[in-house]
Amino acid sequence: MSRDATTIPVGKPTFVCAASGEALPAGTPCVTAVRDNGQGGFERLEFSTAAWAAGARPEGLLCWWKTVMPEADARKRLVLDDEAIEEVFDRLADDDRPNRVAVRWLLAMILLRKKRLRHLRVDQQEGRETWLFARRGDAEGAPATAVVRPQLDEEAIATLADELGAVVSFDA
Repeated sequence: MSRDATTIPVGKPTFVCAASGEALPAGTPCVTAVRDNGQGGFERLEFSTAAWAAGARPEGLLCWWKTVMPEADARKRLVLDDEAIEEVFDRLADDDRPNRVAVRWLLAMILLRKKRLRHLRVDQQEGRETWLFARRGDAEGAPATAVVRPQLDEEAIATLADELGAVVSFDA
């Protein structure tokens, strides 16, 4: 299976409302729209939420989404699809370093939320809490996937999630 995505260039944020011409500074909630530019390409436009709510729509509208204007010099985050998340999850299986155990745990929770894993039970193995999961699509009776639960409090897990989220964006 190939993970090469087709990239369709739609331009960078304009930081200007296409309807009113008002500036949309970084951190401002807005609506980004993509339209057919009539010349075989696409054009990206931003709208203030007020203009969008009032009915401002470009001709040739193809899609739109609510977002927040980014910092002008912000690094683009890497987007990981479900298969890429599983690949990283699998690569970390035999790594006992505490930070890697914590990342694998977090990836397991993401895969559980995405229904790529199904929780079976919790065991105690070698004095550590280990969660056992079944993978979506596995045959009945396939070996369970074991994930060690790191010894982190909720604040540490939230910090780890924020740090991971600052670098990587996960497909919804």
